[in-house]
Amino acid sequence: MKTKKIGFLFSLLAFFYICTTTKPVIAETLLEQVTQNNYNIPETDLPETGIVIEAENGQIFWEQDATKSIDAAELSNLMTIYLTLEAIQQGELSLDKKVIATQNDEAIGQIQSLNNNNIIAGIEYTVRDLLKLAVVPSSNVATLMLANLLEEQDGRFVTQMNNKAVELGMTQTTFNTATGIPAVQFNGYYQPEGYDFDAGNLTTAKDLAILVYHLIREFSSILDITKELSFTVLPDSLYEETFETDNDSLYSRPFAFKGTDGLKTSQSTTGFNAITTAKQNGLRVITVVTGVGNVLRPESKQAVFPISNTLTEQVFDNYEYKEIISAGQQELNKQTIQVENDWYAVVKKGQQPTFTLKDNQLTLTKSLPIISDSVAPLTASYREVTSPIEKNIEQHTFLAKIVNVVEITKLTILALGIALLGLILLLMSFFIPIMPDKKRKNTHQKRSRIPFLPTKKIIRWVGIGFCFIGFSILCIQYIL
Repeated sequence: MKTKKIGFLFSLLAFFYICTTTKPVIAETLLEQVTQNNYNIPETDLPETGIVIEAENGQIFWEQDATKSIDAAELSNLMTIYLTLEAIQQGELSLDKKVIATQNDEAIGQIQSLNNNNIIAGIEYTVRDLLKLAVVPSSNVATLMLANLLEEQDGRFVTQMNNKAVELGMTQTTFNTATGIPAVQFNGYYQPEGYDFDAGNLTTAKDLAILVYHLIREFSSILDITKELSFTVLPDSLYEETFETDNDSLYSRPFAFKGTDGLKTSQSTTGFNAITTAKQNGLRVITVVTGVGNVLRPESKQAVFPISNTLTEQVFDNYEYKEIISAGQQELNKQTIQVENDWYAVVKKGQQPTFTLKDNQLTLTKSLPIISDSVAPLTASYREVTSPIEKNIEQHTFLAKIVNVVEITKLTILALGIALLGLILLLMSFFIPIMPDKKRKNTHQKRSRIPFLPTKKIIRWVGIGFCFIGFSILCIQYIL
């Protein structure tokens, strides 16, 4: 009997620990989750690596071998796309800029073993067209045309890719080509100097998530491309080509998932890969799965999207993105503080957020881990409120709004008080009646013992003086 009681006590403690510890809540095993969603996925088609994060603060919901090195294949051309969009943002390119295809481009486009499209020498393609071709059919030739537009020397462009990876915090990524396909497969038409021609690009699911996190945050226009179900290049011409998306989680596709608007798929020697993103109720989720199924069994490609959808759905079911604290005066941890801005973050549904206060930084406790040091930490700025006057001001909405616009200090309050007293005296001087000389003389004779009151002019000049002093202090404090 005693053993049963001890066992029950340990079970109760274990349950309490699970309920009070913040961990990603994506259920026991991925296979069980997929089965619960009525997807008929064999265990052999489960991903080798994966990660799920949110797109605002980079918090990690789930990961599986996310730092294991993988063949990035054409997913790595997202870095070429990133650098292209960065050049557009900086005014070096435009989406409508026309690029004339070369004989070299046409030759690459005709390599049947690569993902490509029919590029014709002498024909003009816009940067917008090339971006769509690089994203949707993962066209190697379109990707290289973008790379050559940014840097004529192939090797230097790959160096730019590696430098940007370091800058973004992709610590386990090495680029050898602009497309992800080893240079040797381009039959001599693509030779990045200084890099291994036989090597592809190595990365991790975590690094891919970091790249997509920055891509979406800095260039959200990428989603205008990735959410399209199909597009046509060079319409109404002899070279017209139409491509359909491979993202089956998009609207009206076989595994449509609400809110999905991106992003990219590929395949490598280890299986099928996909990066998807979906947004519901203000929460955007980025899901990366790699090594799904076997490329020798094309039907296993269909497992990518049920798996991705299941992981994403688990997040939407258990987490929400909301305002966790408002700007203004707050009482936290027995302290009165002034929070600078409204703070939004992802929290577990039904969980009341708690905070730690240190060095004027408000930190969310029980928060999920952040994906990278390159992502801003989950904190908000505040200042401690100690003055009783300031505390009382915050209780009045109108005055609180003024405080938020103008930094109210003790000197400011003193200056306003002096100026207000001056205005009162100035107004009083206009309402003091003027007494006739005879009456003033008689009154003065009758009440000679009563102290002589300040005259109208004296009150007026004192009022003007106070106004001048008060407004001068304000002018010196906020204008000069």
